[in-house]
Amino acid sequence: MKKIFALLILFILLTIFISSCPIITQWDRSFIILIQQKLSFLPLWIPMLPDCILYTAMIILPLVGFAIFFVKKRLWTDLICFLSVPLITFLLNCIIKPLVKRNRPPVDLQITSIHPDSFSYVSSHSLVTICLWGIFIWYLNKYCKNKIFRILGYFIAIIWIIFVGLSRIWIGVHNPTDVIGAYLLGILLIYVYIPLTKIIEKLLVEFILKITKSLT
Repeated sequence: MKKIFALLILFILLTIFISSCPIITQWDRSFIILIQQKLSFLPLWIPMLPDCILYTAMIILPLVGFAIFFVKKRLWTDLICFLSVPLITFLLNCIIKPLVKRNRPPVDLQITSIHPDSFSYVSSHSLVTICLWGIFIWYLNKYCKNKIFRILGYFIAIIWIIFVGLSRIWIGVHNPTDVIGAYLLGILLIYVYIPLTKIIEKLLVEFILKITKSLT
């Protein structure tokens, strides 16, 4: 509970600072330019990968994979909770972005032909990625007994989380603090998700027992 409260406070403070301190936006712009300069030797298709089919694939992959696993193991609570993650992140973005109303970086920093017209804070790509793949790590640690598979899974998840956030800054469609805010919110949601699945499971078991008793 302390971790959840601390993460919530950090997220709120960051949101307030972003909304009220122009110097943060100036720092964001400088960092975007620095990243673009340092990585200019790489082809542009690399940071564009999350906007292509790979981003969709990396959402579908954990969803479908764990859905099949949960169905086979009859872990219905885990199935429902895990499949609800993209919906929850989408709803939070629909709430937070209009409230904060932070503009995207200037068009001259967006090194892509696609110029999003939605608000910037928080990065939806980064949020859904850290939520799905962060929870993926938790389930992998909980159910996977093969050490090699676990290490491989951790590596893929962590690299993908970092890459998606970096790519949003790299192509200039998000400020660095948009990504940091998404990561803070994502970790917060993971810490809420873990005990929530246990509570829901307990309630479902109690409900089923009551129904069973009433029928006998």
